[in-house]
This record gives sequence, C-alpha cells and structure tokens, in this order.
Amino acid sequence: MPYDPAASNHDDRGFVLVIMWIGLAASLVFLAGKLLGSDLFPGLPLGVTAGSLIGLLFVGRQDEYFQRLAAIAARWACAVVGFWLLASEISATEAYVSDRGLGLAIVAATFHVRFAIARLIGG
Repeated sequence: MPYDPAASNHDDRGFVLVIMWIGLAASLVFLAGKLLGSDLFPGLPLGVTAGSLIGLLFVGRQDEYFQRLAAIAARWACAVVGFWLLASEISATEAYVSDRGLGLAIVAATFHVRFAIARLIGG
C-alpha cells in the first residue's frame, strides 16, 4: 500500500471525534436555549454547533469509520428536515415550524445525537 501523506491517522480521528462530542454538547445547549426562549451564552453554542457541522465539509479526509458515522447521522438529520418540510404545510403546526432557529437547532441536535449513538454502539 503506497504512503499517503494526506491520509488521516489515529490522532486525526481522535481530534475529529472530540469535535463531534463538543458539537453534541453545543447543539443540545443551543436547542435548550431555543426551546426555553433564553440564550444562556449568546452566540457560543450556535457558533460551536455551526463549526462542527461546517467541518464536515472535510469528511472525505477522514477514515471510513468516521465517514460511516457521519452518513448515519446525516440520514437522520435529512429525515428530520423532510418531516419539518411536511409539517410546514400543515396549518396546525405553523407556530412551531415558522421558527427557523428552532428548526435548525433540532436538525443540528438530531445529527449530533445520532452520531453519538452510532459512535457508542459501534456504528
């Protein structure tokens, strides 16, 4: 097998998994703030959550295990987006789905929670 200097190693995987755990905590704080109507740390949970998700642009540089976890989590997040889209057309749910921030917080938390579950059960 030829040497690939861009291939991820054990330290890279450990770092990116720590980022996902931090993203999980931030997304849950962000969601709690949206649900409770209070922002305990203005901007911080949002920024950390967004950063952990934006960092997924580079998922191709990670190993297959991380890519599999990210794919599992992304499928669940996409399903939530689909349900949110469907609910946006039902008038009885208009008050809930009209809050874009809440919707984004739910999608981000879904991604991170499902990623954590897949990580804990072994993908």
